[in-house]
Amino acid sequence: MVPEKVEETCKKVMSWLSEEALYKDKVYDENLYFHLAAEFPVRSGRHVNVIQPNNRDDMIVVLSTIRLAEVHQKALQALPRKDREKFIWDMRYALLFQDSNFDMEPGGGELNGIRFSREIYYDGLTKNKLMEVLRANFKCELYVVWKFQEAFGAEPAATGHIEQMYG
Repeated sequence: MVPEKVEETCKKVMSWLSEEALYKDKVYDENLYFHLAAEFPVRSGRHVNVIQPNNRDDMIVVLSTIRLAEVHQKALQALPRKDREKFIWDMRYALLFQDSNFDMEPGGGELNGIRFSREIYYDGLTKNKLMEVLRANFKCELYVVWKFQEAFGAEPAATGHIEQMYG
């Protein structure tokens, strides 16, 4: 990859994130061309990462991870095995038809978190596309939050029930 093109792309994405008050920090990672930490929506405390892997010369990836609070992990595990599996399968089916990719962690009958990702290729990289992808990932996270609130209840300050961390 031409270093100038990577640096130009990094600066452009950083500028767009800054214009929208989303940019937080540039993170060093030797396995990535660049890694930008952001927050979406603004002042939400919800972490998002915009990266360009070293092995991909033509795309960036927007990543976010949602972790279930211990209370929701326990509530899910307390369900009968068949009900727990149905709950997780229903969530998979719903997420399958979203624009973002997802990876349930650790998989199987347990669920501790879900990682969302979406690629943007250089030939389609615009500020509008970046914002669209950030919204798509956020809507997937919101779906998970609401699904758990619907199934297991939530306190008025529901954001304390499902935590999010860097993916």
